[in-house]
Amino acid sequence: MSRRRERPLVFSAMACYIACVQTTSTGSTACSTCWKHPMASEGKSIARGYKLGRCTACSLPLEGCICPLTPTIHTECQWWILIHPDESRKPTNTARLIGATMPQTRFFPWYRTAPPTALVALLQDRRFMPYLLFPQGDSCLFACLRERPWLPGRIPAFVLLDGTWSQARKIFSRSPYLRGLPRMSIQPQVPSAYTLRRQHCAAHLATVEVAIALLEQIEGPTASSLLRAYFRVFAESCMAARHGHPPQPYPPDVVQLLQQNRQHHHPAHHLSPCPTGEGEAAT
Repeated sequence: MSRRRERPLVFSAMACYIACVQTTSTGSTACSTCWKHPMASEGKSIARGYKLGRCTACSLPLEGCICPLTPTIHTECQWWILIHPDESRKPTNTARLIGATMPQTRFFPWYRTAPPTALVALLQDRRFMPYLLFPQGDSCLFACLRERPWLPGRIPAFVLLDGTWSQARKIFSRSPYLRGLPRMSIQPQVPSAYTLRRQHCAAHLATVEVAIALLEQIEGPTASSLLRAYFRVFAESCMAARHGHPPQPYPPDVVQLLQQNRQHHHPAHHLSPCPTGEGEAAT
């Protein structure tokens, strides 16, 4: 009975979410309704801490809001994030950081019986050179990114599967439109710095850490350092909120880096329909 009552809410939010993606030609998608009613799987409870007053943009408790430090990162790449419905409801999901900082980010909800038509159309668009980040991929593709193999005339687009590793495998195995894409894997040099969730393997990265590694290859250390600093601020704020601690002062070097960026760039629209829970991306 309770499931039937919830279903119209989920479908209503889903329809809004899809409309946001399909009607936004550039930049990260944004809609306050998507934030108020994030997608949830049928039969699943909503995320812990949902009653806590949170910022509608960064999804952190209001006293720990990090929006004033959100940088704008300009890159030639597109970031297409295919998000599992369970992941979208978690306030610790790191894919949100990608959407908040890079205007070329788009989110697409994944459902087994309803392929994201907007994403499928983009994958067939000859203007783009899409790459799928996946564990069983070619690490040489990642190593060759500095050579910009998509040139001339095409725009690189990175498809990130946002969810746990088991969810990422499920998304790939049940999404025929992904199978023809070049698959790229990342061999991290250091373990994940994301401690908000338990990592089953030291080589597993959070979704935003995958984006950081890609930025390092394509844009260089300046862009990757910005996103890494913002990720650090986000993780520390989440950890403080989890333990009921007041927000702690951020390291001065991190704050200075992010504030310098904001002085040189107009802030991007930071409402992004992806809530953060720990999104591991397939690497």
